[in-house]
Amino acid sequence: MEPQNIDHIQRQDRAIEDADSDALDRSPFVASLVKTLVHTDHGPGENSKICRRATGFVVGLTGEWGLGKSSVLNLLSHELKQMEGVVVANLNPWLFKGRDELVEAYFNALREALGSSVGEKLFKVREQLDRYKASIEFVGATTASLVDVLVGTGAATTFYNKLLLKLLRAISKPKALSASQERKTLEEKLADANIAVVVLIDELDRIEDDEVRAVAQLVKAVGDIKGISYLVAYDPERVAQALGKGSTAEEKQRTGESYLEKIIQFPIPLRPLFKEDTQDLLKHALRNNGVPMPSPTQPYQQEIFDQLLLDIRTPREIKRLIGAFSVLEEIVRGEVCPFDVLAYSWLMAKAPSIRGRISENVHQLVDDPGLPEMLARHRPQQVAISEEQILLEIFGSSAQSHMKILQLLFPRFAEGSQRSVEQIDGQRLAKRRNLIRLLYLGNPPGQFPRAEIEKIWGLTSVEALEIALKTLLVEGKLGPLLDRIGDFSASLPQQSSNIFWVAVSRVLVRENDWILGEEATRSMVDDVGALLWRLAHNSTGGHSWLKNILHSLIQDGDLLISPWMLRKHLFAHGLTPYRNNNIGGYLLDEAETIALRQTEIPRYRQAAIDGVVLRKLPDTEAIFCILNSSAWDEELRRCFTAQIDSMEAFKTLAGLMMPPGILCDHSTLDSMFETDTVLHNANDMLRESGMPESEWLAAAIRRLRAVLAGRDVHSAGALIDDFIVGDEESAIETET
Repeated sequence: MEPQNIDHIQRQDRAIEDADSDALDRSPFVASLVKTLVHTDHGPGENSKICRRATGFVVGLTGEWGLGKSSVLNLLSHELKQMEGVVVANLNPWLFKGRDELVEAYFNALREALGSSVGEKLFKVREQLDRYKASIEFVGATTASLVDVLVGTGAATTFYNKLLLKLLRAISKPKALSASQERKTLEEKLADANIAVVVLIDELDRIEDDEVRAVAQLVKAVGDIKGISYLVAYDPERVAQALGKGSTAEEKQRTGESYLEKIIQFPIPLRPLFKEDTQDLLKHALRNNGVPMPSPTQPYQQEIFDQLLLDIRTPREIKRLIGAFSVLEEIVRGEVCPFDVLAYSWLMAKAPSIRGRISENVHQLVDDPGLPEMLARHRPQQVAISEEQILLEIFGSSAQSHMKILQLLFPRFAEGSQRSVEQIDGQRLAKRRNLIRLLYLGNPPGQFPRAEIEKIWGLTSVEALEIALKTLLVEGKLGPLLDRIGDFSASLPQQSSNIFWVAVSRVLVRENDWILGEEATRSMVDDVGALLWRLAHNSTGGHSWLKNILHSLIQDGDLLISPWMLRKHLFAHGLTPYRNNNIGGYLLDEAETIALRQTEIPRYRQAAIDGVVLRKLPDTEAIFCILNSSAWDEELRRCFTAQIDSMEAFKTLAGLMMPPGILCDHSTLDSMFETDTVLHNANDMLRESGMPESEWLAAAIRRLRAVLAGRDVHSAGALIDDFIVGDEESAIETET
């Protein structure tokens, strides 16, 4: 069966119906259940007649809700019905209420099952079954009618009460004997008919406590018939609580279990899902829902998948998970990492209230929050609070059961995590725009219609594109445009790619010389790099396409996107002083990366010497390409130190190297410039001009000065506001 033919079935939370849908291969277990319920005798000789009879056992199929009890019953029913001489009756007590309805349903199910076979002996069995039913009903109906008559005529006096009691005893006692005799006759006719009757009872753990007791009494009293076997599926903890008595849950559980022991002869627990089972079921469900799921390419993706395998307990949870995922992933396909969507879908299926908490606390969860939250994170706290405690404050106690998944979805909460830029890519839910997109179930208002995207993409000159994109940048619309470009890139004319990305690179360069406040263009460089990386990986001929774009960018003098690509490849191939961080693969092989480094590093170095890196670039990719290639020498160090000669230059340095959310250690800074000299000059300039009005820049300056002074940026003293002091020594002392 093709996936599209069973898609609608798989998305429904229903038990499987046949062995073809059994991804867990439960056929050996079902075969064992058959032997427990039906005994088969083979007479002498090859052509001897097979004789089948019910073992008469009451077997309990136990397991928590959703583990697959109903699926096993369906498979068992299918198997039994293929056997000659076996009759299967199905009873679902959830469909009925009260003892009378249950007794009626029980006999109807038996009669219907027996009616599927023909023969004189079976006709006599059905006839005797009706007599047994009538004998039971007569006692109850006659007693109830007599009470109605006496009470209805006002005969409820002491005298008449005694008379009523005698009449009830006179009626019920012989009829009870009659019911017993009718049952004995039924057992004889069942034995004579050479047929095994199996009653399958499902959903016992879904009904009210009174109905649970009624079913137990039904099986133990009315249904205690030789020639009939029972399989009852239930959650043992839930049913024991329903049957038990006592003032505490422990007492009810104990007495309920004792009650169950008198009814169920052989409780057989379903085995739990093991990791391999869960993995097979998960892949099976994804495939049958037609949901594309790529292989993990980054460590966090494998960690999410592995954590889900540990958290999932039942097949029903998998169905609910994939049901949610198949809808959400289709909405944000190509925008949000599917592994993040899978983890988010798990939370929605298991703890729907978590979504409300996420929507109320977006800025506290993401890695790129707004300014107030960014500053709040770096404000000193009187009492240290762990990341796990913060999660519990946001989500309440519900977070405790889902801590690992939440930490994987929002890595800022992972204790002691050493996260690199490569791990927090543009598709992660840890990006604010992606989380908002998923919460909104699509692109929020203000996103670009396709016609407008095609109009901009259709501009044929870099200059015209640069003007159009610069207008969008001023209006705050460039980010949303770049997001939507990723949606439609495959259908847009490829010949326009080179000039479009060249124009984007030009627009992201700062127009003024210095950083005046928080700039959106820094994150846009990262987003553009991640977008091009993703498009090149996911499209046919993507590697050649990216090489052409890189060539055009370099020819135009780009110092933003090209360094982003080069640095990612330096780490991917282990071409830095640090360990090999081959995360997410690569687009250029090692030889191509080395060749690109040889041509690009001199260009970046010259841009640093000329002051372009400090004055015009919104990010530090070019700087760290030089540092990671061990090409930042003493000449460049002296030159860079000399450039930090004004308050504007120092503010820009702080905004580049130490904005809220980004750390850089003292040794790295000291390799770039003379830290003591820059700190001395900065203190003099701060005494004269004071802190900038921009709180974002002020926070960056505090952090930079703390590191230059050799202090921990997380300490309370590193973030003090009082910088206007008499000399350098007292300035540093005031900080501490």
